[in-house]
Amino acid sequence: MIRVLLPSNVLGSVELSSSKERLFIDFYGEGDYEKKLLEEFWDVVMGPKKFDNPTTIFVTSMDGVMMAIRYLESRLELEELKKRHEVLYSYAELQGVIAHEILRGLQKLRNSSEGAIAFVAERGVHLLAYLEYFSAGKYVQLEESVFEVNLNGKTRKVVFSDLPVEGFCNVHIPPLRERKNDIPYMVDWILSSIHQKHRYVPLKFPSEEIMDLFLKYDWPGNTEELVKVVHMYAAGLNVVDYFVNSIPSRTERELRLPEYVRKVVTSVEKRAIRIFLEKYNWNRKKVASVLGLNYKTLCYKIKKYGITKQ
Repeated sequence: MIRVLLPSNVLGSVELSSSKERLFIDFYGEGDYEKKLLEEFWDVVMGPKKFDNPTTIFVTSMDGVMMAIRYLESRLELEELKKRHEVLYSYAELQGVIAHEILRGLQKLRNSSEGAIAFVAERGVHLLAYLEYFSAGKYVQLEESVFEVNLNGKTRKVVFSDLPVEGFCNVHIPPLRERKNDIPYMVDWILSSIHQKHRYVPLKFPSEEIMDLFLKYDWPGNTEELVKVVHMYAAGLNVVDYFVNSIPSRTERELRLPEYVRKVVTSVEKRAIRIFLEKYNWNRKKVASVLGLNYKTLCYKIKKYGITKQ
């Protein structure tokens, strides 16, 4: 909101801005100018500078008032743009191509006449990230899952729901299983965030096989579950076992994942053995000790996987 104080002799001839919802205009009469200046904060004042106030623009003409308002409007737009940019890189939820398509839709919705909006998504989707972007951080929580957003001086109601809300403009946020192309971007963001907060945690990204596993899983817990599993991976825990144990039932369709997991384990094990053999110049006893394998078991696996000295 831009607060403007004008002399009463211009009353009735004020045409200041195309976005009047951003303006609050008041007038002063003869003798109450200084009182008005002291009583409230003003962004633009048409009148003499009586006090040293670095946050107020004093002008002497209506042209000056209009120029000052245009400047302040541009500054407000820049601040909102900066806030949305910060939000964009502050949430794992907002990473990836599909997420950015949703955000472009929300940007168009900002300029619509819709007064009541529902963000519709499954449990585990971080809807607050979309609200932060949509409102540029300008919202208040009225009750659980109900918010009031102020956009260019216009108040709108936003609710979070798992089902469409009648009478609202419903914005559907897809579950993670429908935006799998975004998962590599989200994993990258989460791992980078962990490393920034905890420098002692080595920054390592999943192998092709492990990432393939991330992409094949359906993520019933959506982003909330993804964040948890990536933290497990960063901590060095066995995420392969997690995916296997997370399968609720052993139907024929679901059995495909454990079979795939076994292939992944084999591939990872084969690669690890090859790497350590090369690292220790094919000293099998040393490699067996490092990997925690029996010497004969290591020799068996080398033969089984057809690992040969390059």
